[in-house]
Amino acid sequence: MNLTSFLWGSLEVLDSSTSSLFKQRCAGLGALIGPHFHHRPLQSLPKVVLTPSLFPHLTQEQIEGTSEPFSHGIARYVPWHYETSSTQIHATLNGDSLHKGVPLKSLEGQNFSMVFDIRLVHDGLLLDLNLQSEAPSVIGFHYYFACTPQSFVTAHVHPSYREDTSWKPLPSTWTPNAPSHLYFCLNQEADFGFQPLADPSQPYYTLLLHHPSHLVHIEYTASDAETTSWQLYHPSKASFACLEPLSALDPRTPVAKHSHLQMKIKIT
Repeated sequence: MNLTSFLWGSLEVLDSSTSSLFKQRCAGLGALIGPHFHHRPLQSLPKVVLTPSLFPHLTQEQIEGTSEPFSHGIARYVPWHYETSSTQIHATLNGDSLHKGVPLKSLEGQNFSMVFDIRLVHDGLLLDLNLQSEAPSVIGFHYYFACTPQSFVTAHVHPSYREDTSWKPLPSTWTPNAPSHLYFCLNQEADFGFQPLADPSQPYYTLLLHHPSHLVHIEYTASDAETTSWQLYHPSKASFACLEPLSALDPRTPVAKHSHLQMKIKIT
């Protein structure tokens, strides 16, 4: 259930140069997050013996010496059960499902159930993701949108940002127009979390990626307004930026066992 292309007319909105990352280890393009974020503590890793015959990307993980076999959760690495129509997909995944004879709950470290509904609407793509789990968990969208050094991101946010697990005051250089109006230029790197501020006139949070040729609108809602956040990921000189709605304030230490995110992507 990862998104591999998003065409708006003839415009490819995702950064297609990340397709090699996607083929190598399910990163890049439009991968999911869940039921965990990034890398788990060593003591939380699965106890089952994992081999490249189960997951081919483990060959590269072993070469790189990476201890976490499923960065950002098992949901992006395995097939889902799904039904489709011309404009909709209804997909499910749960911890009792088997991948080559191995239960997914033994790979994720807990049982869980995910439901993903995707629908083309008149002005964009609507994504609705639900998670129920035994232990606290997180879901999110990790889509790699194409950008240039002239691109920038704007959003209304609380006056602090998260770097790893620490919250810090927003630098004034990121808020030149107003204290809670993020204006982040993508001529610099980023791997930061932000807590969105709601616009009273809208029922959703809005994140905007300003590309020289178009504007990416991300409109999202979360099951708990107090614990949602979003991550901005942009390595130095990268041709992509990830604006990642998340169901947890600190996705490395989530607190909820049930999460719901709804996100719409549209282009103008």
